[in-house]
Amino acid sequence: MLELINVSLEQPFALAPINAQIKAGELLGLIGPNGAGKSTLLSLISGYLQPDSGRIELLGRELAAYLPGQLARRRALVTQQMDSAFDWQVDEFIRLGQQHPGEPCAGIVDALDIRHLLGRVVLSLSGGELQRVTIARAMNQLAISPTTDAWRDGQGCLLLLDEPTSALDIGQQQNLMRVLRKLASSAQIAVVCVLHDLNLAARYCDRLWLLESGRLCASGAPAQVLSEQRIARVFAAQVHVSPMGRHQVRIELAP
Repeated sequence: MLELINVSLEQPFALAPINAQIKAGELLGLIGPNGAGKSTLLSLISGYLQPDSGRIELLGRELAAYLPGQLARRRALVTQQMDSAFDWQVDEFIRLGQQHPGEPCAGIVDALDIRHLLGRVVLSLSGGELQRVTIARAMNQLAISPTTDAWRDGQGCLLLLDEPTSALDIGQQQNLMRVLRKLASSAQIAVVCVLHDLNLAARYCDRLWLLESGRLCASGAPAQVLSEQRIARVFAAQVHVSPMGRHQVRIELAP
């Protein structure tokens, strides 16, 4: 679905050349220590930031060649900063950027457990409530829902999320990751999210990209990427890693 071809960046954060692919039908986790370049890479993938060299292709077409309206139909980005300058009503906020007529896509509101928030205004929401509402807006922009098996035109789309679980309690984290996992089960949708919780990444992601100091230093299934030795080197953390099936692992902090 998306290909990075010798993509590098010098400013505002240096990224070493990256050659990698994001596949339709997968949930890809971007992991790494603070300052590793995860958010910068996500901005490049979204098209908001342009690489200094190389190119990025979405559905076989260079990302820079898309008009803004065309790109909005193919990818949506949820950033870490979700403050609203206007006190929108929640149901109106979810419709911002909507590319289809009528109501928001069926299933989004209930899947993210925000129906009781629709009559509220955005500035009255807690951090976790605003996070879920903003994710709902991005899903509605792309007209995708965990209750829909196929995307509307068969070509596919890309949902990008920067630390989507950071403000959520443990139950909402689990629910959101299950929703993203369901979305990524579609052969026409790819979901990419930056995650700091390695256990969430190991449990729900199909593949992980591990960044270190602006370099993509490991890529593969969670069990391939998350070894005790690599976590100790990259994160300076002592952990125990236990296998959980063929591709998953469980991570526990060492005493």
